[in-house]
Amino acid sequence: QERGSGTPNIRARNIGGGGGAVLALTNSALSQENSRTDGRYAVWQGRRENGNWDVFFVDLTVPGTVVALSSSPTRNEVNPVIDWPWVVWQAKSNTDPSAPWQLEAANLETSQRFIVNATVADQLDPAIRAGRVVWQDFRDVGFGEIYFRDLETGEQRRLTNNGFGQYAPDIDGHWVVW
Repeated sequence: QERGSGTPNIRARNIGGGGGAVLALTNSALSQENSRTDGRYAVWQGRRENGNWDVFFVDLTVPGTVVALSSSPTRNEVNPVIDWPWVVWQAKSNTDPSAPWQLEAANLETSQRFIVNATVADQLDPAIRAGRVVWQDFRDVGFGEIYFRDLETGEQRRLTNNGFGQYAPDIDGHWVVW
């Protein structure tokens, strides 16, 4: 994100081959933050006029067509990640201060949407690769455990069991790091 006008906005640049000019994906008076890409698509969270955060995406080969993935006046949606066709983000009710952050997934090919793994505790910092998502989950004793779900098969499991806290997971191939 770039704060050229004082408000964060999303920028992109192709660094392959001959490269290219910087693309202004957003030019909003409201904050546009936390961008991620899978190399073809970009996602980010954007502030709305009502004060909520929603999730947006764009095909970087057609950067003028920004699509809102979420638009809820009663929820904040933040921290999106993408690996085509999946987008995962954190969602939380803004009408209930004690509501937990829960992960939601959307398949951009099929329009399928669902809660990744419903619980009554916060789920934070998702990472995704090849339809498999990992995140920090606070449903267990301690400062967060790492959980996994395959969005295609539905397989899910807890990967860690340590009360000291596990943070910032990432996944690629058969490896998860935190």
